[in-house]
Amino acid sequence: MEVTSINSEKLQKIESDIAKMKSKISDYTARLKELERQKTEVENAGIIALVRDMDVLPDELSAFIRAFKEQSGVGLPAPIATMGIPPTQNDKEDEDIDS
Repeated sequence: MEVTSINSEKLQKIESDIAKMKSKISDYTARLKELERQKTEVENAGIIALVRDMDVLPDELSAFIRAFKEQSGVGLPAPIATMGIPPTQNDKEDEDIDS
């Protein structure tokens, strides 16, 4: 057997292993995304159930979130910040200062 023939066989084996590994990585990546989506869905359902169990009105929840935001200095994620919740007096004052 020639050296070239041995190298060619090794190269083909390595290329085959690479293709298999890429396929597995793609499968694992898709599975990871699905698991992360399921996790978020379960977390959101838990949050919704918790809020409903507390029998909190939307305005009360809004006030709580704003108070938490102000106290902790944490900004709200865009979806929450733009949910159509009417601004509080503090929010209106912040807009006046920024203008």
